Amino acid sequence: METLEAKGLKPLKMPAAASPASRDVEEEWCADPHLSAVEMTPLEARLAAKSPELSEGLKKLRTSIGEEAYAKHIAELPNLTKNAQSLLVVARSFMQRSLLERDYIPKFKEAFGVEIVRVVA
Repeated sequence: METLEAKGLKPLKMPAAASPASRDVEEEWCADPHLSAVEMTPLEARLAAKSPELSEGLKKLRTSIGEEAYAKHIAELPNLTKNAQSLLVVARSFMQRSLLERDYIPKFKEAFGVEIVRVVA
């Protein structure tokens, strides 16, 4: 069997991967200028700035499910988007997605006044 060099190919040498946890957050960690790291802010703050029309539904949802459940399952969601009679809920994981679908679909429908709720991970 021929070696890579005999075929005119060079083997790739991969740089040692450092743990993301060991890197300084301010350090430029990616060569792609279109990507950057930002601190995760609460869903309420992001929606108030980006989609203020969803803030009222979020308040209704918080009242409906209670503070503890809201803080545990809703406050850390990456995103919510409403379009006419549908709501798209973005979850962090498939496990969180399953929990939201199992326990909160009717609450989302009631709070945001929508007919369709889709949860994606």
